[in-house]
Amino acid sequence: MGFLSLFLSVLLLNLFAYITIRIRPFIYKTNLYKPMIWNIKLSIMPFVILVGNTILAIILSYIGTYFELSFMYVIRTIIFILGLVVWLLALPNSGYLVTELNLSHREADKVEVPIWYDIISMLAFALSGVVNTLANIVILQVVYLVVYDPASLTQENQVYLLLTALTIICLVSVGIYLGRSIRFNSWDVIHIKSFFKKLYDHFKQKGVIKDACLFIFFHTSFFMILYVSFGIPLYFVG
Repeated sequence: MGFLSLFLSVLLLNLFAYITIRIRPFIYKTNLYKPMIWNIKLSIMPFVILVGNTILAIILSYIGTYFELSFMYVIRTIIFILGLVVWLLALPNSGYLVTELNLSHREADKVEVPIWYDIISMLAFALSGVVNTLANIVILQVVYLVVYDPASLTQENQVYLLLTALTIICLVSVGIYLGRSIRFNSWDVIHIKSFFKKLYDHFKQKGVIKDACLFIFFHTSFFMILYVSFGIPLYFVG
């Protein structure tokens, strides 16, 4: 699997998951479960943020070069870093889709939908979240290599890319946990006082820290196994 295969998987899995959710009410005469549609949009949002942030950085670099405005590079760097922070806060929304495999949306149905349909639909839904997460990491790593000359890729760079992926995936797992267990959204960090109060109230409960550590460990391991299994580190070789 290469870059093209990965991004083709992103396109097809997101499209398939979206279609199966949309046509479900028409096939089985049940209500549309709107949170699923919202979650797909949130899953794609980090990709839009990262690509938009990168394009903006390129435009600002071009303006700085063309008009010989040295301060423009400072502005570009600040905006790009802020954009990465926003992207990182939004990225758990992609990986969060794996938690929908519990099929909890079936509880809202007034008409029973065949279990096989929801299994295949939610499996595609969860996998779209996985590939969306991995694709975001790949894009960031490509941007890094473009900035720091891909021709100079060495074994040390390979280790750096793996560590970068591991760090991002670990943070994503933390975000998924906070979203699933405390029902945090990416934008909740704006309300700092309320954010930390909820965080404290949650983790002071008995056994929660252990559950959180296990959740983060297994989700990080899962995403890293897929990162390596998809051969992503090899994308940058040769």
